[in-house]
Parts: sequence; C-alpha cells; structure tokens
Amino acid sequence: MARRKTAPSHLPKARNLRRSRVSRTGVTRREYNRIIDILNERNLILNALREGFQRLEHTDAIQFKRIAQLQSELDEVKRAWTKMGTNG
Repeated sequence: MARRKTAPSHLPKARNLRRSRVSRTGVTRREYNRIIDILNERNLILNALREGFQRLEHTDAIQFKRIAQLQSELDEVKRAWTKMGTNG
C-alpha cells in the first residue's frame, strides 16, 4: 500500500519568559513588546494544533463513514449467502 505524503508534524516551541524581580512593578516598552511577540507566537502554535486536530477529526469521520459502508455491504452479502443456503 502506498504511503500518503503528509505535512511535517513539527510544531515550533514557544520561547520562555524570563522571571523579573518580585519587587518590580513596571515594564519597559521593549519588555512589553517581547511579551506580546511571545504571546503571538504561542497563539500561532495553538492555532496549528487546532488545525491538526480538525484534520484528524475530519479524517476519522471519513474513516468511520467508510467502515459503516463496508459493514452495510458485508451485511448484504451475509443476508444473500444465508438466503442461498436456505433455498439451496
């Protein structure tokens, strides 16, 4: 069976925030911008995870539908086989 090509499954890791002193109450513009950048990166990572889960759910739904179709077809074959056996 041929393998299906898939997108790389590597998701980037979020950068860690440095801890600031407990007594400190303000942040500089640079620190603020860095925090916002890190939060935006984390949002991108979460969105990629959500998209991955949605693709998996979609694939599962298709597979379960196909399994149900195959089961239905198998049941028809069983009924026909049983009918042939009782009439034969």
